[in-house]
Amino acid sequence: MRKKLLVDGMSCMNCVRHLKEALQEDIKGLEVIDVSLENKCALVEANDTVSDDMIKAVIDDLGYELKGIE
Repeated sequence: MRKKLLVDGMSCMNCVRHLKEALQEDIKGLEVIDVSLENKCALVEANDTVSDDMIKAVIDDLGYELKGIE
């Protein structure tokens, strides 16, 4: 299932890299398609075992805020 993650708190390309790496490494069954600093979002492909709470926990651990999931 494709999800758009609305993420607040990213300020540079290092933030983008950290978010992409953390999501892919920490959550099995999730693939990051794109992370946009300009649009403050990440587009991911997740299987049925990936919950929104799992995604939120990784983002929170990085110090960013998950504003919503579309």
